Amino acid sequence: MYRREFLSAGLATAGIVAMGTTPWAPALAAGDEGHRLTGPYTHRNLSIYLIHRPIHRPIHHPIHQGGRDAGTPPLTLDEAMRTGAIRVVETGNVGELIVNNPGDRDIFIQAGDIVKGGKQDRVLTASMIVPPNSGDIPIGAFCVEQGRWGRRGSENVAKFSASTALIPSRTVKFAIMAQADRPQSGRGSPPAASRSLMVRRSRASGGQESVWRSVRTMQRRLSSSVNRQVADRRSRSSLQLSLESEDLTTALAGFGTSLGDLPTQHPDAVGFVFAVNGRINSGDEFESAGLFRKLWRRQLRAAATEALAATAVLQPTPATPA
Repeated sequence: MYRREFLSAGLATAGIVAMGTTPWAPALAAGDEGHRLTGPYTHRNLSIYLIHRPIHRPIHHPIHQGGRDAGTPPLTLDEAMRTGAIRVVETGNVGELIVNNPGDRDIFIQAGDIVKGGKQDRVLTASMIVPPNSGDIPIGAFCVEQGRWGRRGSENVAKFSASTALIPSRTVKFAIMAQADRPQSGRGSPPAASRSLMVRRSRASGGQESVWRSVRTMQRRLSSSVNRQVADRRSRSSLQLSLESEDLTTALAGFGTSLGDLPTQHPDAVGFVFAVNGRINSGDEFESAGLFRKLWRRQLRAAATEALAATAVLQPTPATPA
């Protein structure tokens, strides 16, 4: 297991300090696997608590073959897609994509990674290591671009071109966690029985509908927070294009300046928990400090986006006339 995820039901941050009032807090208590928490490290309404673990105690000890260094973190999905080290392929099914690693390095996919392109942008619903020479591996997905099912501009409709963002929505994280039987071994594809269940459930209307509602709400909140429409005219329903908004990037810059170097300043940090407006949101723990450092800016931007969205003042939606 390269990643462990924590989601709260919205408890106050005092629960972190008390170490015991959240479902996952006992697992992080001092003395349990050597875990400890530090923080909060705060910018505006976002507070970060770092998870520390002795470097010699990973979550598990993955088996590396072929002389690869066990201390070398895998490629992230962003790195792999930028360098062409992985193929993420459109299948024509909303709830399922194909990933293929033809190279010689492990590639880490995190549940919540958004992939851009295909017939519509998707968010992936499984965390896994895609091993070298993997062949085609199915992976579950939700749509995060309701208004498109075809080519967008000059993009290749048969595959996905980039993964630069992590889903910035606690609601979608819960929908993703509801997918049963995600791969737990940390290597390769889930067992065959789990593949079909994962894909079938990600197609369920309740889960997908909640994702679409969350995307619309996030776009409205971000537009209010930056006082500018973040929906992109190329595809107004695309969350990915909204997250690329220059106005949003400017609004988030202070979070990166204030909190962006935390893992470098704390070299034994392997994950984090964050709170927005004083209430716990969620968090992640990773296999190694090296992997956490590689992923931190992506994690921070998603958390900061949620924090910024929480500052929005939305007008009530008018009632539909009878």
